[in-house]
Amino acid sequence: MKEESNMQIKAIKRGQTLETWGNLDIPDGQVVSIEILEPRISQEKGKFGDSLEDFRSKYNIAELDLDIEAIFTDVRNKSLGREVVL
Repeated sequence: MKEESNMQIKAIKRGQTLETWGNLDIPDGQVVSIEILEPRISQEKGKFGDSLEDFRSKYNIAELDLDIEAIFTDVRNKSLGREVVL
């Protein structure tokens, strides 16, 4: 009996055709099984605030006494950038 292997491939439906990205490394004539999953972004839509609050509660962020200014001091380049000519 042949060993089963799994591969995840992204595709978009156009009519009755699934258009895939990248190279499918499977032989012609290979039988494949397709599982349709909803894109994660649509499942999580509108839940960012809830997820952020859960994260803050889980890791007790308020109790950590973090100095946010010190942590993010070097994150952004504060140069003025190039001159814009109108």
